[in-house]
Amino acid sequence: MVGARQAAAGGSRRGVTAAEPIVGRDGAASLALACMTALLTCGASLVLAWLHVARIAWRTGTAPARGSGARIVVLGHKLERGRPGPAFIQRLARAAALARDGAAPVILLGGRTSRDAPSEAEAGRDWLLAAGVDARRIALEAQSRHTLENLRNYRAHFPPALGPDLLVTSRVHMARASLMASGLGLPHMPCAAEESWRPGGAELAQFLFEGFLVHWYVVGRFFARIAHRRAWLARIS
Repeated sequence: MVGARQAAAGGSRRGVTAAEPIVGRDGAASLALACMTALLTCGASLVLAWLHVARIAWRTGTAPARGSGARIVVLGHKLERGRPGPAFIQRLARAAALARDGAAPVILLGGRTSRDAPSEAEAGRDWLLAAGVDARRIALEAQSRHTLENLRNYRAHFPPALGPDLLVTSRVHMARASLMASGLGLPHMPCAAEESWRPGGAELAQFLFEGFLVHWYVVGRFFARIAHRRAWLARIS
């Protein structure tokens, strides 16, 4: 059963480990290039990234065709006092609803962000169990620290699926998550956690931050390709 693969939370078959720097030299170089690109384009490149994030946030659906999706892959979110916060609960609730509508297994991604707290995946599992999802349908990847590692470790620990996965995350996060999943060669169908999206207050700040992260990722990938930086590309693809 899927639950037997929870051992994947403790290791890697492709060298993806928590010992890697979160950013590293290539990440720092790509960040500098992203900032330089934004300045040279008078902010136009950054505006395009924000528009892309907004378009994906507004257009992503919540109800894929019944029974579609080889797996339900849920991206983690930083815990609040060791428990899922509102944004993570929305993702988990969407996953639980999808699980009730089909037979696809649920894969929870997300490591430990505090020594005194469980991993995001473990906290998510506990929430799903309380919501009535069968434990045998849940598997974890509990070593990753950010979205790119979430997806890289998922690719490393789980065999290729027979079809595209349902990628479940918050609307404002979907543009970046989908870009990274595509860059890693992971077939997927975006599935939004929330029913709708209206940026305001803290959500607006998160939107602006996500746009910058999308800009950083796209610029970094572009320069890595034209510079033939294999190590750099291996980290993001």
